[in-house]
Amino acid sequence: MERKILILLIGSAIILLILIALIFLIRPCSEVGEQSKKVNTITMVTDIGGLGDKSFNDAGWNGVQMASKGLGLKANVIQKMEGEDLASNVSRAAETSDIVVGMGFMIKDAITTNAPLYPDTYFILIDENAGDQPNVASYLFYSGQSGYLAGIVAASVSETGKIAVVKGMDVPSVLSYVAGFKAGVRTWNEFKGEKIEVLTKTADTFTDPAKGRALTKSLIDEGADIIFDVAGATGIGVYEAVQESNRAQGITEEEIKTGLKRPKYFAVGVDVDHDEMYPGEVLVSALKKMSETIYSAVDDITKNDFRGGLHLVDFKDGFTGISDMKYTKQYVPEEALELVEKAEGLMMNRDKRLLIPLDITDVDKYVKNFEVPEELLKNN
Repeated sequence: MERKILILLIGSAIILLILIALIFLIRPCSEVGEQSKKVNTITMVTDIGGLGDKSFNDAGWNGVQMASKGLGLKANVIQKMEGEDLASNVSRAAETSDIVVGMGFMIKDAITTNAPLYPDTYFILIDENAGDQPNVASYLFYSGQSGYLAGIVAASVSETGKIAVVKGMDVPSVLSYVAGFKAGVRTWNEFKGEKIEVLTKTADTFTDPAKGRALTKSLIDEGADIIFDVAGATGIGVYEAVQESNRAQGITEEEIKTGLKRPKYFAVGVDVDHDEMYPGEVLVSALKKMSETIYSAVDDITKNDFRGGLHLVDFKDGFTGISDMKYTKQYVPEEALELVEKAEGLMMNRDKRLLIPLDITDVDKYVKNFEVPEELLKNN
């Protein structure tokens, strides 16, 4: 009898242990459960420029829409209006969304303040660094690489020997573009023994197209025939001034688009591909592929592969470079295209000589000390 009871107790204990083991096998631990949190909503908070700048904020919103369509998320946007507080805009977004995308240097403090208050919300910061916060992924672009390639192209096409830059404000992301652009011009000058000059003007605002137009007109009056827009919504005026100046020369939009006539003046686009916006009158666009970056970051979140902290992205990552020049490539000398290709090869290998710094404060000093890679000065 005692033996039967003992066998029964042992059997019951074994069954109990099996049941306990099964419970632990099929129930995820709390950490995995938290990582597997499903995301449903994404909200972008713009900087002061807002949507419609045909550049920075529009690129961000395009990336959010790509993520919405491709990954099945509901997308919203909160635009920064005059007098509004960015911190409250970010807070509103975090309260109603699983993912918050912030655009630009102005929004950095708002995200660093709000991120600890919303630990279950993912934050993606574009073009700034929020530091080491576990729920914030910051992305900085080596946009000077794009400026460098565009500078080579612009210098090679100029007929007046003067090209120009219209800056919005002297902030790091703008100065990196400009430093790269001027270094690219210097590379062409050394390659060809020319003396292409770069003029610059600063609008001190990212939101005034009329000022961008006026500055561009003045640069054209000073002899510039190619103008690089690095000015946010202010830069809309750059393209308007270029178009108006070409029309004043009797060159129609249709003649330019179809290639019947070469424009006398060109713009150089920034951040996004402006070639299709102003066919034939944008020589080349210096790209900062924010749309693709945002989509990739959101995709990582949906795959439980989110990584907080700073992410530096460059040409090798596929997030900088120049446009295809669909309407203008015929105006670019073959040797310039070959030079661009060589430079891209160095960038693909992350050659430090063409990794234009992100923290430039004195553009002229940087360009003066810039050493053109010897490989680029050799003819094939």
